Amino acid sequence: MYPTLEHGSVVFVWKGGYAISAKFFGTELLYTDPSINKLDLVLFVSQEDELVVKRVIGLPGEFYSIESGRVLIDSMELLENYLPKGTYTSEPSTSVFLNRHHSPFLAMDKQGRIPPGYYLLLGDNRQYSTDSRSFGLVPVEKIKGKVIFYF
Repeated sequence: MYPTLEHGSVVFVWKGGYAISAKFFGTELLYTDPSINKLDLVLFVSQEDELVVKRVIGLPGEFYSIESGRVLIDSMELLENYLPKGTYTSEPSTSVFLNRHHSPFLAMDKQGRIPPGYYLLLGDNRQYSTDSRSFGLVPVEKIKGKVIFYF
């Protein structure tokens, strides 16, 4: 996540959410909304069962496109002031994803709509980041919390 986070950075993660309880045909359902917003840093469990921090770039229902080194969300270029000037975002390559046959992650193309319950996560060090471009869109159940403070 360099330049935002460096090796040895300390992060504080909010693991809570807003619980919503509802009755459906006599059965009580509990839904937890983790309040994940665009550009948040989130902690999630990778395909290798490691805790990893990446940035939320696309939310469920949004249309993404990676073209000419730029990220577009719903046809609008994403303003990424946290990246060094001239940062190039390469197109997806699902090479890591293809090694996992029963992965809950969804492979992504150069463009597409993010399905319900999935997020597009990218690292800030785009040239060297292993992120959604390689392992796919991340299911919400893999997200463990939102980074609320770091140093």
